[in-house]
Amino acid sequence: MTPSAPTGTVSVLVLPHRSLSRAGLIGFLLAQGVAIAAFAVLAAVAGNVFAPGFAILAMWFVAFCFLRIWRKSGAGQIVTISASTLEVASMRGTQTARFHPYWTKVRLEQGRHRGWPERLLIGSHGREIEIGAFLNDDERHELARKITDLVRDAQRRGGPQDTSVQGESE
Repeated sequence: MTPSAPTGTVSVLVLPHRSLSRAGLIGFLLAQGVAIAAFAVLAAVAGNVFAPGFAILAMWFVAFCFLRIWRKSGAGQIVTISASTLEVASMRGTQTARFHPYWTKVRLEQGRHRGWPERLLIGSHGREIEIGAFLNDDERHELARKITDLVRDAQRRGGPQDTSVQGESE
């Protein structure tokens, strides 16, 4: 949570758990490469001349999969709350939703089936967006409480102001 003093804007950064740093990922892939290369050389010495080629293909496939998963695990959401705007932006830049805090509702929706995780939804006027889908239920509850408190503070500061855009008059 990053408060900005002059404007009263607060940002909440919601990130998935990433258990491997960039250096850890590179170290893991290098160790995998060394192990694969060692077994490929042993297999080639034993007579399997195709082993080095398959080892290279396997290593590229493993590296591709790990890099893709690692990149996806870093994509979270930024929730920015001020007296006049609540904005939920994806760190991938794909989707941004804006609401007026006075009309915004924060709610936890139970999973559709028994054992399914809850969903944390923020919305207003029939539009909703899910945040923190990658969090566990306890973290989702804590995030819901934190955002609800911030929205209440913004509601107290902002009030029901008209934020519609007026067109030009003829």
